[in-house]
Amino acid sequence: MPKTSRRDFLRWTLAGSGLLLAGAASVLEPAPARAVTRLGAPTQQTALFMGTMVSITVACPSSTQAHDAMDLAFAEGRRLEALLTRHDAAAPLGVLNSQGSLRDVPPELLNVWQRAHGICHLTGGAFDATVLPLVRLLESRSNPEGELELPESDLREALALVDTDAVYAGRDGMRMERQGMGLTLDGIAKGHIVDAMSAVLLRAGCENHLINAGGDILARGHKAPGVFWRVAVEDPEKRGHYPQVLELYNQAIATSGGYEMHYDAEGRHHHLLDPSTGRSPVLGSMSVLAATCMQADALATGLSVLPAGEALTLADSLSGCACGLLRRDGRLQVSRRWPAEA
Repeated sequence: MPKTSRRDFLRWTLAGSGLLLAGAASVLEPAPARAVTRLGAPTQQTALFMGTMVSITVACPSSTQAHDAMDLAFAEGRRLEALLTRHDAAAPLGVLNSQGSLRDVPPELLNVWQRAHGICHLTGGAFDATVLPLVRLLESRSNPEGELELPESDLREALALVDTDAVYAGRDGMRMERQGMGLTLDGIAKGHIVDAMSAVLLRAGCENHLINAGGDILARGHKAPGVFWRVAVEDPEKRGHYPQVLELYNQAIATSGGYEMHYDAEGRHHHLLDPSTGRSPVLGSMSVLAATCMQADALATGLSVLPAGEALTLADSLSGCACGLLRRDGRLQVSRRWPAEA
């Protein structure tokens, strides 16, 4: 999880905003036939952690029940952040990165790493949690007001340390086979934490809720009887319009874009990196709809790196998944199951 907000250009909008595209299709499943008849006015809490603003909105008849459930969800989110962050040297991932091995691996860390490993192979290496040496190289060469000089020798050394299969993970611990390797779960941990927070709300009886962690969004149930949750995909070039507004029901959406964090004045080098070349892709943004926020989070990063055609084809091959690629010229390319505008 980064220190600064990422993906925050994906804004979620409330009912009555006037931005709804009527008839937007559901990616995962249609709304149930029975109507939702009793929901209280939405209750919201917001907190700052994971380097961004995290909001929970609950539609529940009891505001007391809603607030108690949100308190529990935020507590779970902070607990997981402490286990999965790379920005704290004393955290498990921080220890692994500094020492190259970790004996007592929290099950949560092992679980997220295993998911990251799987998505790495699913995307043909486009998503790779071992890109930390490349990130560190760019951070060390960062020149936000000018050009970034990236010597080929330094780039080759960093690329040699990017290898998901060179990480061992098991019950007896985790270790990296090469000195200098490092793991970052920035592209998947936030989604996992949102899923875990949602599970807390569900166990507390708050089945109708929306969680927005800086643009990693998970929607459950309804906002009001007959009203779905709505999110607007914003134009990262700020041309004064929303390329699309979506209705969500039991779905997650996450977005990655080259505008989020860059290391040179022109934005040629940014936080999205091709693990095979160390270069940054040229795009506006990539939004992914999926069954879980963790899947949407990781795929939004991985699909950003792939050529457009490969990204759309991969999204079409995954059950319950869709993606929308927004180019810098404002053109929107979408996979087959991406919701159509009315």
